[in-house]
Amino acid sequence: MWQKLKHIRISKWIGFFIFVLLIYALQDSFFKLKFWLTDQKSLPLTSLVLTGNGKHVTHAIVQEVLVKQEDRLNFFTLEIIEIQKQLEKMPWVYSASIRKHWPDTLKIHIVEQTIVATWNNTSLLNRFGEIIEVVATDQDNYVSLTGENEQSEEILNTYTQLKQLLEPSHYRIAALNSDKRNSTDLILENGIRLRLGKEQKLERIQLFLKAFPRIANKYEINTIEYVDLRYDTGLAIGWKQTEKSEK
Repeated sequence: MWQKLKHIRISKWIGFFIFVLLIYALQDSFFKLKFWLTDQKSLPLTSLVLTGNGKHVTHAIVQEVLVKQEDRLNFFTLEIIEIQKQLEKMPWVYSASIRKHWPDTLKIHIVEQTIVATWNNTSLLNRFGEIIEVVATDQDNYVSLTGENEQSEEILNTYTQLKQLLEPSHYRIAALNSDKRNSTDLILENGIRLRLGKEQKLERIQLFLKAFPRIANKYEINTIEYVDLRYDTGLAIGWKQTEKSEK
């Protein structure tokens, strides 16, 4: 009887010892696997695929952001959210999407800002009326908008509405200015300034489109400096200085 109990106790200790060894082996395997998965030398990201619709955020610029990750350029440890934040802080970047492709490729898609105008001759305006703090090298390709920063979206909307009215008649806006009182002046590509004031801007443009062909038939367009549309019953024409001196 005693021998039987002793044999049972020894069996239990042996089972317990084997269980402890198994737990240790599993734990050791887990940490070795974790180290291998997180070691940059084990699964390094060696390929970058950059796609998008722009030209300002280059492959080299994106690589500079990735280099800041230093020893985290591993397939599993790379912090995608952090990289996305860094990219979207760049003025030219509207959005960035990132995904990993097994086993060593990082794919980044960049959507750049859609620029529609220069703003106050110092920065740019995107299609949502947001101010982008960069200076374009091709400013001549954009309309020039000026005004108070807090009114940028409203001024862009005004420009868009006036543009839609003028373009069918082949008039193009070169510049638009809005002051603190929201009084609007615009300059056409032919150099003529239209003074619209604060109210009824669309109606005043329609008046201009109706009246200006008759004015053009009677006067030389190049002598006109501005057309003042801030009247309830009509408009006024301002002549260039050369025309005044001849009179």
